[in-house]
Amino acid sequence: MTRAKKLRKSLSLPRFQPMENTPLAVVADYLNSLEVTVAKRLLEEMLVMYFLPRAQYKFGGCSQQQLTNSYLISRRMAESHFGIMALELGLEASVYSCVSVPLNQAPAPLNDTPGDSQKLSVETPSTVEQAETPHSSLIAGEESVDLMDQLFS
Repeated sequence: MTRAKKLRKSLSLPRFQPMENTPLAVVADYLNSLEVTVAKRLLEEMLVMYFLPRAQYKFGGCSQQQLTNSYLISRRMAESHFGIMALELGLEASVYSCVSVPLNQAPAPLNDTPGDSQKLSVETPSTVEQAETPHSSLIAGEESVDLMDQLFS
């Protein structure tokens, strides 16, 4: 059986040459200090996490539910990254707390009646439910089938 060859896309980014003593220079030094494969994986994950919902919105072809799921997965990934960062930095738990929304639970619609304050009711899952949540990576090879089915179903 022959395998279908996957086409590769090219991502052309400008060359970053930040001025010394700027925040971008510190980030460049950090990324340059990592192994190439680790830095590449981190950048891929950050790009997908931040830009996938925006790209899906811009280019269309996704239902509102798919966009919502993509956003929620991206948000969960960001919360995970910030939680790991807080642990790595040795920050106190009070500095960072995560309120996650399960993928199967979309936010309640906003109340659009004039004069009423807009309220968003979201139930947070128990710690048992959070422990059963699948890995939330959107990078190829690191995602679970169930997660991607939820994202693109």
